[in-house]
Amino acid sequence: MSTIIDDLAAAASEGARPVTKWAAIAGKWTFSGADAKYLAPASSKAMAPLGIAIGSRPFRDGVIETTIRLSRNENTSAGIVFGFRALDQHYLFAQLGGWSSAYALGEYRPGIGWKPVAQAGNLENLPVGQDIQMAVQVFGQTVEMIVDDVPVLNAVLSRPVQGTGAGLYAYNDGSIEFENTRIASIPARIFVIMPFAEPFDTLYREVIKPVAAELDFEINRVDEISGPGIILEDIQRQIEESHAVVAEISTHNPNVFYELGYAHALRKPAILLVRREDGGNMPFDIRGYRAIFYDDNIGGKRVVERNLRQHLLAVRGRE
Repeated sequence: MSTIIDDLAAAASEGARPVTKWAAIAGKWTFSGADAKYLAPASSKAMAPLGIAIGSRPFRDGVIETTIRLSRNENTSAGIVFGFRALDQHYLFAQLGGWSSAYALGEYRPGIGWKPVAQAGNLENLPVGQDIQMAVQVFGQTVEMIVDDVPVLNAVLSRPVQGTGAGLYAYNDGSIEFENTRIASIPARIFVIMPFAEPFDTLYREVIKPVAAELDFEINRVDEISGPGIILEDIQRQIEESHAVVAEISTHNPNVFYELGYAHALRKPAILLVRREDGGNMPFDIRGYRAIFYDDNIGGKRVVERNLRQHLLAVRGRE
């Protein structure tokens, strides 16, 4: 049994749990507890031999793991689907076999079809009739595919994951077996962008951090990251792995705007805070974004608490 999901489960909000309730969204399936078998397309006239089965447990951040047994390795794909809402909406998948590669991360784009995000490996190296353990690790917009405990692919998605449906993915006109599918979920992450000085340190410590913790978000600033490394790379990674950023932009700090720009490039939700004492002005190119305007006093902190809670609940509501 892989240690990847078990290691994560030690810090996960719910621990590693098997998926035992399923809905066959596409194709013909049979289910038995945490095991599933894709049998065939829905009909011989189906436009694509697609199989999707969604489990009952919502998933956003953490690890999904399953064991796959292929009946062949040509014209066959099998793996894990996540970010699912409906067949005609955007979703993501990690698969064995795809686009003539052994390993692939892909996405379904409405009106376009299935497109690769990353791929690697020779298709002929995939074993047939043997157990292949596969895991997908998702943190915000970072995705890593792990096969038999070996990381084989990783990517930063160009947009946030939208849905919380997760399960199994198959593309074949023959059978594929899946066993012991498990999920370990962790809290969604919020990254805070602000100057490291008063009164912003107090705002972070006494207002932002408690509100985020109350709503079960993991939250941090770059000054809370320990260990060696390049600060800019740490910042980029934290933004990539977060579900949203909170940015205090009152002082028009260049570092803050650089980090906010990177978050916007990833289409990541950004909650902007603006202190009225600093003029309450927003630069023209972000003036169209919603912001929380506040005063630096007890009443102003209450305003931030109330509005920040509403914004974070909206982010949570995306699930």
